[in-house]
Amino acid sequence: MEKRLDNNGYIDFPFSATRNADGSVNPCGFDLTLETGRLEEIAVLNRSVNLRRLVEEINLQEGLFMTLACDWQQRPDAICGFIDVAFRPDLPQHGHEEALQLEASFYRYLAGQEKQHQMPAETLVNYARSVLDWSWSALRQRQRDYEKITIQFYCPQADDAEWCFDHLRHFLESVYPACVAARSR
Repeated sequence: MEKRLDNNGYIDFPFSATRNADGSVNPCGFDLTLETGRLEEIAVLNRSVNLRRLVEEINLQEGLFMTLACDWQQRPDAICGFIDVAFRPDLPQHGHEEALQLEASFYRYLAGQEKQHQMPAETLVNYARSVLDWSWSALRQRQRDYEKITIQFYCPQADDAEWCFDHLRHFLESVYPACVAARSR
């Protein structure tokens, strides 16, 4: 996973609100783990069932991760956007090296799905690599400096994006935490 050099000033979380071209306000990042009632303010979640489910389940349940920001756009040739995630700041044992291994862990999860469903090797992994781009950059929140992971997506169709969100949600909410718990036994 590469370090993203252009973070657009989005280091200190929660991020400042911005004004969109149409005059509406983008609330940007706010901490849904602390302000659970603000979920409805994220307008892009109305465009994707699985993106909404990902954001809800990651933030509103006790877990390892939180989302920081997301976007979803319809382009003439694709659905594109991003999801910023990070380990929750009250879990300092999850550090830099572990954050940088999330992408590889996600692809191992997909390889396991291929085997479980008797698919040709690399089918899901290669597809995910073709539509997802993982990077990391600096993050500061609650007196902690660490990493946020940005997962950009560029999918030919809405169903492809929904597939990505569903697998990312399952991985971040269930699969990865179970692996961490198994390692700590």
